Amino acid sequence: MKTFKTWLYCLITVCLAASCRPGKPATDNVNEQKTVTVSIEPLRYLTEQIAGPTIKVNTLVPKGSSPETYEPTPSQMEQLGKSMIFFSIGDLGFERTWLNRLQQAAPQTAFIRTSEGILPLDNQHHAEDGHQADPHVWTSPENMKIIARNICMALCQADTANSTLFRTGLQQTLTAIEQIADSIRHLTDSIHQRAFLIYHPALTYFAREYRLEQVAIETDGKEPSPAQLARLIDECRKRQIRIILVQQEFDRKNAEMIAKEIHATIHTINPLAYDWDAEMLNIAQILHRQ
Repeated sequence: MKTFKTWLYCLITVCLAASCRPGKPATDNVNEQKTVTVSIEPLRYLTEQIAGPTIKVNTLVPKGSSPETYEPTPSQMEQLGKSMIFFSIGDLGFERTWLNRLQQAAPQTAFIRTSEGILPLDNQHHAEDGHQADPHVWTSPENMKIIARNICMALCQADTANSTLFRTGLQQTLTAIEQIADSIRHLTDSIHQRAFLIYHPALTYFAREYRLEQVAIETDGKEPSPAQLARLIDECRKRQIRIILVQQEFDRKNAEMIAKEIHATIHTINPLAYDWDAEMLNIAQILHRQ
């Protein structure tokens, strides 16, 4: 009996001593989800397709905002500082304006330009005017493959433990992109009128890939003058353009005036949509109906 009491006393002492030790934070027992920040929603789409649930992805430019003029909020800057990677296109207006400040706010974050390896193009219709290259590189499925590979490479370097998962996700994503590309090609190959009118020239790479010609109402963020509008209307009449594309974040006033003059229909598109695959197919379907 005495032996039992001695044993019980020792057991209680050990338990009390253990309970008094500083405990490890609860997060030590749970693998924290790593965070990545991207500039626009199509990059979030790609990153999530490749990484799956292993990565939490935040987007700086919210739905309905323009990536040319957007200004990140203080809370977004704080989130960026907690991210292991920031994925950018590299040439969007707000990216160029904010790059230095973003890097200062997130010195531990790796900044990755996902368009690396893509040949920049001018808006084809105004190439002779020496305008800046079109930054909307993600509107081309072939470009999206390059962007996907760049994202995968950066993820593998930052999180080597999940590199096999990322590479598997990349292969599945590349297959899905190719399927969308084939569907778009099937629709655009049969288009008789190869030129289309768009408010903001965001489909330069899409047009190049599918042998179409983009005619823009606005260039370099500038509204056309009355004389430019008159020339544009004459051009649309000669080419028998009957489709006008307008991005949802832009004003429709000039597009509506031109549509009335040339008897065209206006269609709202969103190249910044998260559902990149569905939106690219939607654009092809609209043009197919011209």
